[in-house]
Amino acid sequence: MKLCRCPVCHSDIHLDQLLEDDAGREILTILTQLKGNTARALVSYIALFRPEKSALSNSRALKLMQEVLESYAPGLLLAHALQETVNGVMKNRRESKNIVALTNHNYLKKVYDGAKPLFAVVRNENDEEKQQNQPVTQEDERVAAVQYIERFANIGMLDLVKNTPQYLIWRKWKQERKGI
Repeated sequence: MKLCRCPVCHSDIHLDQLLEDDAGREILTILTQLKGNTARALVSYIALFRPEKSALSNSRALKLMQEVLESYAPGLLLAHALQETVNGVMKNRRESKNIVALTNHNYLKKVYDGAKPLFAVVRNENDEEKQQNQPVTQEDERVAAVQYIERFANIGMLDLVKNTPQYLIWRKWKQERKGI
């Protein structure tokens, strides 16, 4: 079954050929199970391992994907770290004209650890006591949603959360603020 044409080499891409290869089938399974922009970011990241003058085999790509997903939980933090890693490496490649394939995940680890504070939820004992003793109101949920999305807005990564219910609450809040 012909899916489409490759945008790079213009050859036909066939679904049955992708599924014939065990590694290709597993890659498709992994990518379809990831939520949000994590799949797209993971594919972009894995492409950084492609040798300059040859293709990256499906088995090698699968191994790299499995290493990443074993080390880091899929989610917004991982998607952000993957995208920042890709942006950093591509910028470095443009500036230095040095197109060397990545050989390990050390740079991703550094970016991931650096991004953790942006995605951390801060709680203290008083917050926990309040949560146990008081029911959550709609206003509390609204404030939490606005604060959550505002973090993404501050780092310029709104595209990671545009499909969430919190984003709709945040957008409505922003519109209300403009009207004041």
